[in-house]
Amino acid sequence: MKILLIGASSTIAQTYFNEYNSHHDFVRLSSNEEFSDASGFNIEDESTYLDVNEIDGLVYFPGTINLKPFKRLKLDNFKEDFDINVLGLVRILKFYESRLSDKSSLVFISTVAAKLGMPFHSSVAISKSAVEGLAKSLAAEWAPNIRVNCIAPSLVETNMSKRFFRNEDQKEAMNQKHPLQRTGLPEDISNAIDFLITEKSSWVSGQILHVDGGMSSLKI
Repeated sequence: MKILLIGASSTIAQTYFNEYNSHHDFVRLSSNEEFSDASGFNIEDESTYLDVNEIDGLVYFPGTINLKPFKRLKLDNFKEDFDINVLGLVRILKFYESRLSDKSSLVFISTVAAKLGMPFHSSVAISKSAVEGLAKSLAAEWAPNIRVNCIAPSLVETNMSKRFFRNEDQKEAMNQKHPLQRTGLPEDISNAIDFLITEKSSWVSGQILHVDGGMSSLKI
């Protein structure tokens, strides 16, 4: 499979690439050229996009964790989060739609906060809820040839979230918030991505897969 990874420098994208590089033909795009097959990639500039054809899978990783009380969030914060999470994805899809092969699979990354009301998540929840809505709409519009799904994680140990894991006490407090008594690891998400990308999930589309330690549906 030829799989396009957008935002390939993210911890989860790197994990997915390292775990499955022998199984798939990955094409990586990132503003960090260490993790990109194209130099100067800028998600806001289509002229920097790599011209890739016959794409069997696409995963969109760019996201934000902008957690603040609503009164401290400025309008520009909401605009920035929406631009990265939603409009960046729309730009990518507009450019690569015609390059998708028949029976291709797309995976977007959402968050548990799009389903479960959580304090300080208003900006990211708005953006990721829009991503989920887009996934369902496109899954209907592009059926039966193209499948579109979302993964909605809870807190995962990544470079972006490292401020939540600064010491053992903080880690344990985060663990205790989850019914399975631990936060996520990058491989928890990368394994779910590969399930949705491949034919293992050939009868799955328009779904939000919650990989969140049970947080969104269990109270124990």
